[in-house]
Amino acid sequence: MGTNSPVVIKWAEINATSSGDTSVIAAVSGKKIRVTAITLVCSAAVGVGWKSGSNIKINAMPFAQNGGMALEFVSPAHFFVETNAGEALIINLSVNSNVRGSLNYEEIG
Repeated sequence: MGTNSPVVIKWAEINATSSGDTSVIAAVSGKKIRVTAITLVCSAAVGVGWKSGSNIKINAMPFAQNGGMALEFVSPAHFFVETNAGEALIINLSVNSNVRGSLNYEEIG
């Protein structure tokens, strides 16, 4: 982005139910997806990991039944996870669980 380019914050729903990979945000050609805020809740004990396409970015974090997390936006320098350019943002569950929430993100590149 140029110095005069506005930052466009987008929103996506997290809705994963099955063990394995679920796409949260589709790949954007030539762009990285940077998650700047996130909220999620898990209906069962589950490990939740994050991938950029097939590349692991965050190994599975364990959550207890009805556990969850919230990370609010602080600044552009503080973010939760970022994909590689041109790769989708994927959530990976260790077991079947309803993992619901939302996230804010920006496309950079």
